[in-house]
Amino acid sequence: MIQEGRGRDGVTILGLTSIGHFINDGNMWLIPGIILPILSQVGVNYATVGLLSALYAAISALASPLVPLSIKWLGGHMRAMALGMFLWAFAIGLSSIGFLIHDLFLVYIGVVLAGVGAAYYHPIGSALLSATYGGTAGSALGINGAFGSLGRTLYPLIGSVLVFASSVSAAYNLWVLAFITFIVGLSVLLYGIYRFDVKAYRRSNNKDDPPNNKSTTLKVSIMLITLLFVITLLRNAAGQGIQTFLGIYINKVLGIKLSITYGEILSILLASAIIGQPILGWLSDRVGRRLMASFSTFAFAILFIAFIYTGNLVFAFFAMLFVLSNFPLIMAVLGDLFPREQVSWATSIVWNGAVTGGNVLGSLITGLIAQDYVPIYGEVGALEHALLIVLILAFVSGALWVAIPKPPKRTKVPLFG
Repeated sequence: MIQEGRGRDGVTILGLTSIGHFINDGNMWLIPGIILPILSQVGVNYATVGLLSALYAAISALASPLVPLSIKWLGGHMRAMALGMFLWAFAIGLSSIGFLIHDLFLVYIGVVLAGVGAAYYHPIGSALLSATYGGTAGSALGINGAFGSLGRTLYPLIGSVLVFASSVSAAYNLWVLAFITFIVGLSVLLYGIYRFDVKAYRRSNNKDDPPNNKSTTLKVSIMLITLLFVITLLRNAAGQGIQTFLGIYINKVLGIKLSITYGEILSILLASAIIGQPILGWLSDRVGRRLMASFSTFAFAILFIAFIYTGNLVFAFFAMLFVLSNFPLIMAVLGDLFPREQVSWATSIVWNGAVTGGNVLGSLITGLIAQDYVPIYGEVGALEHALLIVLILAFVSGALWVAIPKPPKRTKVPLFG
């Protein structure tokens, strides 16, 4: 890819993409952090909540091919990023209208359509920074990633201030966040049209590129990638089941009413990843990727079980630290285990298949189990039992790491996911 947009354009693009990352990842946590707990409080059952979260993840995956097509049709990455922001604004705005007129079907549509908006930012943001900064993109990506983590941390609190300062009936105040998303998208669009954009491009054949030996890929790597796929699928299913129902658990099981205090607690729990990713990356350089990937999966499951039995939020903080900080380790293991010409192939399978599949299955399975247990244990006990059951998947995932061979090489672990 050609290096473009140095100087002022580079700084502006870093700024716009960082703000976009802040808003995109923040919007992603409005769903499990604000919208789903409100739906649960107004009587929507666990199965429906789980189904909505699963559909959101599935739609996001299915919409992925629209991203390169949008870049091509619109003629640039900035314009496609703006489209993603507009889709987010529409989805959140539709949900807020649904709350305003007490039509939950509109809220459901808004949640599902948010999956389309969520598909846009990450591939476009990284491509923009790589094209703009070239060989120095690492620092820019780190700054950009920090803004994403900050958005994920702060949005539950921001949403709580907007929605819960008075009552749950004020959920339509989410229109404020929809409007902010729209304004950012408009700024990105205008900059892309009138000032600078990274155009759609074709990758040319390079004689220095390593040969793509498909037969070798299939013979050598099929069993290894299958095992890593299963490990990641199970881990993500457990993690997503927890994340989908975390806000509802805090509200219904711990008895913390939907309020600004609720938002503060959720934001503190999510802030754990800001310190967790660099710590796990540092440790993995010293004790090994496989060991840390396995340890972090076991630690997440054990700590969350301790949280369920004690209600101590300190356990929840460290459980979220491990579940939100683990995925860069898996990506680093892929880089260590596979030859250079196979890394993108392996990463695509794990990201598009195992992560997405885990997200869909985790939300759906947890919701169905919880709903099935409601007649037996009541709403509180049913959710506790469902989360304990889904955590079994994390133990299986952690144990399977013993079957992964020792990597022949070592690479840097990214600090920000």
